[in-house]
Amino acid sequence: MEFRIAAVVITYNRLELLKQIINSIKEQTHKPDDIIVVNNSSNDGTSEWLESQTGLTVLTQPNIGSSGGQYTGIKYAYDNGYDWIWVMDDDVLPNKNCLEKLIENAEPDNILAPLRYNSDGTVFFNEAVSYNLKNPFKSFWNEIISEKHLSNKFILVEGLTFEGPIFHRSLIDKIGLPEKNFFIFGDDTEFFIRAKQAGFKSLINTSARLNRLIPYVSPATQFSWKNYFVIRNLIAIDVLHGNIFVRLIRPFRYLLVWLFRCKSIKDIKTVFKAFWNGYFYQHSD
Repeated sequence: MEFRIAAVVITYNRLELLKQIINSIKEQTHKPDDIIVVNNSSNDGTSEWLESQTGLTVLTQPNIGSSGGQYTGIKYAYDNGYDWIWVMDDDVLPNKNCLEKLIENAEPDNILAPLRYNSDGTVFFNEAVSYNLKNPFKSFWNEIISEKHLSNKFILVEGLTFEGPIFHRSLIDKIGLPEKNFFIFGDDTEFFIRAKQAGFKSLINTSARLNRLIPYVSPATQFSWKNYFVIRNLIAIDVLHGNIFVRLIRPFRYLLVWLFRCKSIKDIKTVFKAFWNGYFYQHSD
């Protein structure tokens, strides 16, 4: 049975990395039918470079973050009838046979993702085997993948990121599009929680490889403008998907934890604003 695949890449001011990922997608052993690039109004020469390329569908919009880019790109692929949608940011590099490996076991009810590697060749252990949406006194992350899971061809998880998964258009039929207003952080988490709730399985195919080009920095290690979105979106996920105890208690735990990390009045104001906007967050669509 024939099917059509669209690759979706979100970019903002990472021209040199974007060149690498586009080249990698074009050289896949199983080539997608289209490469959709969502340009969040980059100002580093990306727009000019994209105009000079062939074989791309370029969508340019204001910078509404990675979440807004994923929303636009996935919506375009869905509206234009693609059967499978392969999504990623501009700071990852799939191996040449990555897509081929992913679609070997593609079924409409399965979301397939590659195993991610750090730039030093080590496995990037970050996906959640399971989330905790029931106990407000424990971490949101129940279990993260580890060495013990690598002997399996497929790892069943609840959490994936928008770094290389491929899913069938029926997923959008069932759960809708990603949260476009999350801007950064957690839009993929929230999206795949909805996927699980709708009966879809998220599987990491350990024979499919994707390489991360930028080292991971935990948002908890430093206070920056990004922390507003981290705090707001974590609280929003609890409010949208947690049981009544999680909804009523854990947001206040986040509030206290982040207040202790504040180093200025500005930080304190950011935390309270994030708490308020997360606690009363509503789905974008």
